[in-house]
Amino acid sequence: MKNKKKLIFANLKMNLNSNSLNKLIDDFLAKELSFEDVDVIFAPPVIYLNEIRKKNKNKNFMLAAQNVFYEDSGAYTGEISPLMLRDVGCEWVMIGHSERRIHTLETNEMINKKIISSSKHNLNIIFCVGESYEERRNGKTYEVISDQLKRGLRDINEKQLRNIVIGYEPVWVIGSGEAANLKDIDEVHTFIDKQLNIMYPESSIEPKIVYGGSVNNNNISDIMKIQNVDGVLVGNASLDTNKFCDIVITVGNLND
Repeated sequence: MKNKKKLIFANLKMNLNSNSLNKLIDDFLAKELSFEDVDVIFAPPVIYLNEIRKKNKNKNFMLAAQNVFYEDSGAYTGEISPLMLRDVGCEWVMIGHSERRIHTLETNEMINKKIISSSKHNLNIIFCVGESYEERRNGKTYEVISDQLKRGLRDINEKQLRNIVIGYEPVWVIGSGEAANLKDIDEVHTFIDKQLNIMYPESSIEPKIVYGGSVNNNNISDIMKIQNVDGVLVGNASLDTNKFCDIVITVGNLND
């Protein structure tokens, strides 16, 4: 069973510098938004995690990393371990985002290792899945997503599942300014829910499923009214405090 709480992830990607990020967070905190059934999670570039943590004295939001490595320590130049993320106050980590699959050639096997390692260290995980334009055009959406789920969650047991959220992000709409058709979102989220039930038939835990892909303050209301949408992964709109706060307020009011 899922609890009522909705999730809003702000994926800042490789944007902003120290000054502009601090202003974004200060402006967000100044709004004093608080909804009992909404969790806000900011995912800034990793070098700013500790800086942002210090601003969050009243725990108005949670912190997520945009990536993680699957070893605790060692000769892995440039990588960040789950233990390091925990050390700077991270509660969440994003794994399998399509931009990492595309630009850094991240494989399902690497993603699986990251999920297992992060789960071992009690990090909450948003595990991203989604199909490309070509895969959708060729009718392979469900085949691709099923394969990503099975490979990414290999060796993850029912107990570990409680800390995992699935992020559906159709690759073909990310950054386009137009979210996927509401019917498509509904159908894919329903499919993911059914796949998870097949993969974990004995589990009483139903992972939340959030939608990501050109989410903004104009389409958030329609997206959140879809039954199997438990939150959103916000990209460009999270860089604008007013737009992002509008999203939080809309979700909070809908979830009252």
